[in-house]
Amino acid sequence: MKLVASTAGKRFAAEETNPRRPMRAAGLALGSRRRTRLSVAVSAAVLGVPVGAGAVAEHSHERLLETVVVTATKREASAQDVPVAMNALRGETLRDLGIETFDEYVEYLPNVVSAGNGPGQKEIYVRGSATEQTSITVSTAQGLSPGVALYLDEQPVSFGGRNLDVYGADLERIEVLFGPQGTLFGASSQSGILRLITRQPNPARFEAGVNARYGVTRGGADSTEVDAFANIPLTRSLAARAVVYSVGHGGWIDNIPATFTPSGEVVDRNNVGGYGPPLTGADFIESARNDAIVQDDSNDVSYRGGRLGLLYDSGESWEALLQHSAQTLATEGSFLVDPGVGEEHAAARFSPESSRDDFGLTTWTVQGRLRNLDVIYTGGHLTRDVDATIDFTHYNNGGGYITYYLCSGNIFDPADANNCYDPTKQYAEDTQAKRTTHEFRIATEQSQRVRLLGGVYANEAEHRHLGDFQYASANDAFAEHISNYRNDDSGAGFLLGNETLPTAGANSVGPRPPATVFFNDFTRTVEELAAFGEIAVDVGQRWSVALSARRYDITSRLQGAANLSFGCRYGIGPNARRTDDGRCNGTDFSNDVSVRLRTLGLYNASGDDGVILNARSPNGEDGTPRDLFRGGGSNQATLNAIKNGSLDLSRLRRDGAVQEVDTIMKATLNWQPNDETRLFVTYAEGYRPATLNRNAGQLANNQTGVFEGYAVPAVAVTDHLRSWELGLKGNFPARHLRLNATAYATRIENLQVSRYDPSNVAFLIFVENAGDAAATGVDADFEWAASRRLTLTGAFSWLHTELVRVNPQLDGIVVPVGSELPLAPRFAGNLRARYAFAVDAFGADAYVQAVVNHRGRSVSGMVGSAEFMEDTLYRQAGRHSGLKWRHEGGTFGTVPIRAGATMASRLPANSRFVNPAATTFNLSFGVAKDGWTAEVFVDNASGETAEVVQVTGHYVPVVTVQRPRTIGLRLAFRADG
Repeated sequence: MKLVASTAGKRFAAEETNPRRPMRAAGLALGSRRRTRLSVAVSAAVLGVPVGAGAVAEHSHERLLETVVVTATKREASAQDVPVAMNALRGETLRDLGIETFDEYVEYLPNVVSAGNGPGQKEIYVRGSATEQTSITVSTAQGLSPGVALYLDEQPVSFGGRNLDVYGADLERIEVLFGPQGTLFGASSQSGILRLITRQPNPARFEAGVNARYGVTRGGADSTEVDAFANIPLTRSLAARAVVYSVGHGGWIDNIPATFTPSGEVVDRNNVGGYGPPLTGADFIESARNDAIVQDDSNDVSYRGGRLGLLYDSGESWEALLQHSAQTLATEGSFLVDPGVGEEHAAARFSPESSRDDFGLTTWTVQGRLRNLDVIYTGGHLTRDVDATIDFTHYNNGGGYITYYLCSGNIFDPADANNCYDPTKQYAEDTQAKRTTHEFRIATEQSQRVRLLGGVYANEAEHRHLGDFQYASANDAFAEHISNYRNDDSGAGFLLGNETLPTAGANSVGPRPPATVFFNDFTRTVEELAAFGEIAVDVGQRWSVALSARRYDITSRLQGAANLSFGCRYGIGPNARRTDDGRCNGTDFSNDVSVRLRTLGLYNASGDDGVILNARSPNGEDGTPRDLFRGGGSNQATLNAIKNGSLDLSRLRRDGAVQEVDTIMKATLNWQPNDETRLFVTYAEGYRPATLNRNAGQLANNQTGVFEGYAVPAVAVTDHLRSWELGLKGNFPARHLRLNATAYATRIENLQVSRYDPSNVAFLIFVENAGDAAATGVDADFEWAASRRLTLTGAFSWLHTELVRVNPQLDGIVVPVGSELPLAPRFAGNLRARYAFAVDAFGADAYVQAVVNHRGRSVSGMVGSAEFMEDTLYRQAGRHSGLKWRHEGGTFGTVPIRAGATMASRLPANSRFVNPAATTFNLSFGVAKDGWTAEVFVDNASGETAEVVQVTGHYVPVVTVQRPRTIGLRLAFRADG
């Protein structure tokens, strides 16, 4: 029996086969020849997940919905046959919807949200598991793992704070698995997985194609996209596939003329440690201007890259694939908007921003059969280099040490002149990451009553991070007070940490760049070894059960130092060491994290108080004793915090590393009441690894109110997620309808939160455990062939989240019990309609498509700082942002605000900014003939702004916004041989 399925511009035929035939154990469906036969056969026999915007098959004048073969359980199977809550979009669907980049992937997945500062600088969250967005300036240094794993084929490519933003050229499909997937996919797959599956070489036929897009954005610059691919059979068994792309997206955010003058009210209230002279009453205060970098449409982005794969098919059940992907993502300007400046899509930045993000990924896979077992070995090596410059002028509104660097006044002699210089600041990053993974697994045939899958996984990852914080004021402020103190690499002036701290994990050698007053120099390493397995048993004709587990052993290590310039002004303290030529070396005041964590680990192992009390910096060459644990305390204060329970060292090994050995479980009960319907119940566990803090054991500078007794945790322990799901997958042939729905309830224990609070706690971002949270909700998606020409597809989510326990140490800092989690809208969804018709006059196929996406209201952040940030903006700029914020109950922090000039001071409300609901519309019309397709599209036809407030690492509110209405043309050509 023959089946013919048609889409606009593409026709194919396939033979029906048994959909229950044995499936390969590959997580990566190697060999397009085998994969195509399988996927089309399953499409013919089983109603499936939407894979195109309205692809409809015909058989005896009956309409069948096309399916997609997925590898969500590390076996090939129809998505409708997998008892896993998931969504899958085929490559043709991605093309139809214009989905190419990370932001666009997420837009069509209603229970997936992203937050961050622009392309390659975001994180994703699934089912409301969001916390506090990682600060981009130190995302690598702080080491917070994401809660949703990102995979490119079989390889994990997840990064905290800086997602790997892979351009979606020539993708086979995107799979999103909802809920914990840790038993098969390991760490960071705590609440879900986003998998990008590439098309593989096919020895069976020649294929080639090219796609080009041109778009015009309202109020912004034009955009162009070109990608091309070719699949070339070299022999009957060998094929190569190549993909290249070049993309330039024009900006739409203007950097407008602006002046910044630091506010004495703001700066002085943050200086709780008294490390610099007061700004209020200074003799001279210089302002920053941005005339040199004013630019319309400043936020450009480009993707340049490609992929080359080579597949060998022995013809005797064995295949081998070698593939390499490479990409450069470059951005210019800021993707953050300053609300309330009086202009749409405008920002005021005072230092130029740019980023270059390069990655290379080489993967290899060998799979085949040994007797009745499917065997697969896969591995990969990923390298990623990020060079970025970010405007850091906003730090004037939040730092506790501003006047130390900004002004020349002497805190020991207030009568000295106090001149304050250019407040412009910037951050320069150089991060190098590499990861090597290996996985070996075996599986029995899928057709057996008892099915087994098992494997081992090994991962080694290393992140080398060097971040320079550069202040335009420092040279003038330092030089005025002490002659010839300039950090200009000329051989004169202060070294400011230019002598590399001789400690494990430090990467820098030689002088730092001019104006550098502080820099992070860290290496993080992770070593992981895991064994996993799954057993599935058919119980009768309609029931089956599956149980899987993963035993993991993860060792994380943080080494290096934070070097700073304390001691390089007016001879502060006894440790202001000078070099032989009289210059100051700021490394005397550095934070040696290698020694700090090793000291804490040794104390944990020995219990000897002297380990803490006698800890000294390795740089005390002048013989003067110096406490290792500085900041808001001393060695004795740190020891006291350990003894009174404020500082927990139980997770630290003797060498300062943290090792986790644990087992997680997953169980599924699956029932098929008939051949077209599946019900399943799943219990699953997921986790994020623990992370080490750079300032472990430091006490808060502010020891009053909610900060009394606070100590920065040495380890933010693993946060575990436990989930229950009740799922339905149904096909209704008589109505040509597919409907899937999943109800779930989750609980996260020891929720990890990133925080930056230099005025009260520590001058370094740190990670802590905020408490426990719960979420309940429903996911649903459907596809309905309403007629032979009209297909409707939709996906929706309903969600309720709640913080159910707060760590007592964070009471009055994070939002209280009962508050909803951030970036978790109650309702989100999308609806797509595609109408296909023939243009008989031209012998062509045509289509019209409309898409609506809705995202409900949500809040930003876990820390209740919204009113305090709004007050800071008003004191600094004399204006309000115009953003809405919500009082969560209680008060925040210890620093009072003043709601108006005539009103009494009070503590700010514990409050968060509200992200308004947003609805966007996309439209397109296309015509296809003889392999050619031409399409006119309108994205964001309503011009929706879709604001999301970004709070982490900022002291006044900033938002990200959606690209305005864009009208364009797409041309495509595909040749098959």
